[in-house]
Amino acid sequence: MKKIAVLTAAIGALLLSPGTALAQSAPVCTAATTMTAFSGYVACAGSFGGNLNGSASELTDLSTLFGGVWTYLGKSDDSAAGPFAGDPAGTTSGTITFDALITGKFVLGVKASNRYSFYEFDGGLAGIISLPYETIGVAVNVRGLPQDVSHIALYSGPASSVVPEPSTYALMGTGLLGLGALVRRRRSGN
Repeated sequence: MKKIAVLTAAIGALLLSPGTALAQSAPVCTAATTMTAFSGYVACAGSFGGNLNGSASELTDLSTLFGGVWTYLGKSDDSAAGPFAGDPAGTTSGTITFDALITGKFVLGVKASNRYSFYEFDGGLAGIISLPYETIGVAVNVRGLPQDVSHIALYSGPASSVVPEPSTYALMGTGLLGLGALVRRRRSGN
């Protein structure tokens, strides 16, 4: 009888311990193809174990992963859905809509189960008002099925570096030549 009790306890401990076949697997962020195929997508990182709450360590991680200085703007499970039009909790995919147009660089932190992934986007000057999300690149169960969203966090990033069009340089050069000719003409006239 003791052997059965010890064997049952050992099997129970094995099934409940992390790292066993029943433990959650950690997918890579690029598995979220609807997000990585979206216009404005720049890069992603994850998935990582833990939570998203705007901590200083998250901002440091974003600087390390994507460069620049990042600012936490809020998350979808904040009161009134934070900077979002709604809270996607309990879903595995859909469209997240922002309260206002997001321009420049920003990161969405998607949290599902006990994992999260970061997705960097560049809204440019035109901005982005909504985009698709999915949790397949964040957390999946042992059958490979995506886990439900807990919340999505939003971070604003460094200003986009705007590269002038060649025609801008041509116009500026023409203007400088015109100014040079005007100065020369005035000097030769005196």
